[in-house]
Amino acid sequence: MRHVRCGEEKPNCVQCIKTGRKCDGYSNQSQKELREKATDTYPAWPTVSPDNRLVLIPGSREERKYIHTFCTQTSPALSGFFASEVWNRFLPQLSHREPTVRHAVSAVSAMYEQQYHPNASQGGSDGFALQQYTKAIQKFRQQLVNPRDSDYDCLLVTCLLFVCLEMLRSSHASVLDHIQGGMQILLRQQDEKTNQLKRDTIDQELRQSFRRLSIQLPLFGRSLILFHPQTETALAPEQIPIFDNIAQARDSMTILMNRGLGLIRPIGIDRILPSEEVNQQQMHEQRILAQAFYNWNVAFTTMMQKPAKSVGILDSRAPLALQINYFVSITWILSCLSRDESVYDQHFASFEASVDAAEKILALSAQTANPSTPEIFSLDAEVVPAIYLTAMRCREPNIRRRAIAVLSNYPTKEGLWGQGERQYQIAKLILEIEERHYQHLPVQERIPRDLHRVYEALIFPTKGTYLDPCPVTIMMKPHGPQGPWATRVECVELPKLK
Repeated sequence: MRHVRCGEEKPNCVQCIKTGRKCDGYSNQSQKELREKATDTYPAWPTVSPDNRLVLIPGSREERKYIHTFCTQTSPALSGFFASEVWNRFLPQLSHREPTVRHAVSAVSAMYEQQYHPNASQGGSDGFALQQYTKAIQKFRQQLVNPRDSDYDCLLVTCLLFVCLEMLRSSHASVLDHIQGGMQILLRQQDEKTNQLKRDTIDQELRQSFRRLSIQLPLFGRSLILFHPQTETALAPEQIPIFDNIAQARDSMTILMNRGLGLIRPIGIDRILPSEEVNQQQMHEQRILAQAFYNWNVAFTTMMQKPAKSVGILDSRAPLALQINYFVSITWILSCLSRDESVYDQHFASFEASVDAAEKILALSAQTANPSTPEIFSLDAEVVPAIYLTAMRCREPNIRRRAIAVLSNYPTKEGLWGQGERQYQIAKLILEIEERHYQHLPVQERIPRDLHRVYEALIFPTKGTYLDPCPVTIMMKPHGPQGPWATRVECVELPKLK
């Protein structure tokens, strides 16, 4: 069959006329109309409402909302002074694939918004938080029954979120329960020898997070849980470590503080050792620990001579927080075996250095305040407990008053310690008790004698929380270090939250 080329004349081509063929010709429609007509021959995509559209992120609409809030607001506020892969990268990613983490993240974000951004909350977020918390606990228990090796990080992250949630709820007993639970997971992981070769950034950060949290256990009446991974080897007493970045310096300080509490807490309030042999062992450990802290400071000072960004310092408050913990910890270690309070008078310089660093943190916090993510809560206690100990143990009047002022003005709620409002009121009470006999002297001369000093100021939670007014048991030695205790109870009223 011979094909005839169309001449393309309108309305009928010449070739078709000559041969007597029927010519279909060309439509007068525009090319746009032809395209629209062709399009109409195919079925249109169905209209999808916003609530029914295809989503890649799992969870209900409200869960997705709070996960987004967590990633953009809650997480940056929780991560503190130090860069965090767990809070800023790993945890948001894990919430997309693990229902347990998704429910826990939603609960933390909703509770955080309810407490610190009530104007942004549309109401009912507290009920939603508890609902999500319940779901997370149910799935968490299911995972605990038969965890896979790969689930340990998920279990630890979920436990960390539970700690955070109970801190936001100010449920102290539950916080300590979850910290103990996380430490038990670490010990179980070590006993089963799983993930021994896995020591990536996330794994290390999770371990160190629970080590830092475990420091609070003995400070709030629980037993200290020591965790020593088999991969860690202790340095020789005379060996100075090398820190490539501030994260390593922080991890090393956490380990030393745990070891320090292992020495301090068994001594007890009476500071009486059962035998001379035990006393010699304690003195030996004290010397080893003190040398380790001195070596840490040498390594830290060397690291700080490098450019900040090259050693991972993204917030200039981070090294100041480590300095505070160093000066207070070394003072506590060197004084813990003495039976009289006057031993702390040998360490005024260290106390002053810790207060200097805390005042710098306050100044920097005021300069770097970000209205979108205000620093109103931190999981880790970087400043308040160390400065509280300074206010209680340092009897140099001016340094002590500066420490109390830091507690009064500190803007961030740190873990179980709050914003320092309770510690501020207790420290102010102790100052008044100890200086009662010295009001006739100029302030700089009001250094109390040992028989006028408060050795311990104890507070006890009732049903997992603290009362307001808060009863404080005052313990003194008015007849000298060898004499009996004199105790009485005072009450302090907590100021309204800032």
